[in-house]
Amino acid sequence: MKLSRFMWPMWWIAPVIVLFLHFGPGQRLLRIERAAEFQRRANKLEHEAQSAQDRAYELHLLAIEARRTAGNDPQMALAAAAATEAEESAYETASIAWKAVADELSKAIDALGVDEDRELESVRISRARALVRSGDVWGGISELETIVQRHATSHGEDHTQARSELATAYYYAARLLRLSGMPAQEWMIESGLARQNFKYLAEGAAESNLSAEESLVHQRNLELVLNLEQSDRSELMGKPLPRNSPGQGQQGNRPGPGRKSKRPPEQRDGRGAGGAQDIPPGW
Repeated sequence: MKLSRFMWPMWWIAPVIVLFLHFGPGQRLLRIERAAEFQRRANKLEHEAQSAQDRAYELHLLAIEARRTAGNDPQMALAAAAATEAEESAYETASIAWKAVADELSKAIDALGVDEDRELESVRISRARALVRSGDVWGGISELETIVQRHATSHGEDHTQARSELATAYYYAARLLRLSGMPAQEWMIESGLARQNFKYLAEGAAESNLSAEESLVHQRNLELVLNLEQSDRSELMGKPLPRNSPGQGQQGNRPGPGRKSKRPPEQRDGRGAGGAQDIPPGW
């Protein structure tokens, strides 16, 4: 009888507990699981996109060599045109693949909601990187700028990974703008931001607990930005793009009023650096 009197209240409370779990912690766990599923799909698509990117880069190198050796030979010129067409088609395939990655990551972000701050930062960085590689360089840059600023405001520290991706995206933008024929006052806005951010990262390596190798990578990237700024455009056109750069994407200025903003903190401003070196195949 005593047990029966005890069990009746438990049966009455059980639905309340179930509802609490369903609308409280249960919802959070459901969101995380849904986001994880989208991320798993994105990871698979990213592997495919990287393979497409690597193939496009191989054809890019072949096309550069074909154009270099074509000269005035009609047959060689036809071969160079065919190589260029294959290169452009491969980059278009890679662009579509990276866009699919970004779409899946957008679904993961929507599933997570606003409460998973740290996890959201990681997924947003991945999405921004995919956007940049798809050719939506401005979209990726805008996302990365927001992450860097938000992280500094919320956590009082720099987000090294996001800033590194941002500096790289600035470089891609500057180089593609220059190759498309934009005037120096336009593409040098982006190259200046790339230079400032790479120098900020190189000089802040100890503070950010980066290894000596990572610091050298940032220094090398800084030298590549200087090479971009100091090379003749015709000379630059005969040099390969970075391996993970989109084949195209910048046909005009960055939209919106924020296109000259987001410099790194003043204590490590990036003006000036060592001498530039030649751009190697791949980056």
